[in-house]
Amino acid sequence: MTQRSRPPVPPSKDSLSVELGGWFKANATGGGVVVIGVILVVLGVLGLIQVWLTLGA
Repeated sequence: MTQRSRPPVPPSKDSLSVELGGWFKANATGGGVVVIGVILVVLGVLGLIQVWLTLGA
């Protein structure tokens, strides 16, 4: 009896790469594009909070 091999699984269409070390690098495809936008919004909000706290002190 011979075994049938399964067909290869296609790679995921969604990918995401984020690097903050050199200052900010982003590579995204598919649904990852939305996540990059969310990360940028979160970073912007955190920056505004930091400025607000610094000016308020």
